[in-house]
Amino acid sequence: MTFALQRQFMGILHVHAAATAHELQDIDLVTQALEWLTETEWNVDMTTSYHGPRVAMLSTHVKKNKQIESFLEKLKPHHDTILSELDARLDEDNVIHLRLNLESVIGQKVELISSTGSDPVIKIRIKLAVY
Repeated sequence: MTFALQRQFMGILHVHAAATAHELQDIDLVTQALEWLTETEWNVDMTTSYHGPRVAMLSTHVKKNKQIESFLEKLKPHHDTILSELDARLDEDNVIHLRLNLESVIGQKVELISSTGSDPVIKIRIKLAVY
């Protein structure tokens, strides 16, 4: 299926998203916010960090066209930015890399951020179809 990021069209095969949450955070609240973003279930893998506290490694794979379309609709305010930075965000495997502010998503707002910074992030990889 082909999706529009404003004026251009591209085929999207799937979206992969990953985030981390520390045990001091409400992991259920974080998971609910992430499920709102992608409309998919997130895998939660509890592990221990190097310094001792437990950390939840969260990930999901969005494959259904309707869910991909809904996810892209939430990114719509940032489509122009993504398109203008496409050369920097697109790798040799035709994957677009994005980072979203996790705290904003908890408030059901989508904020695209740069790779620098210390805010908790959701790492997004959008795999494009190349024909």
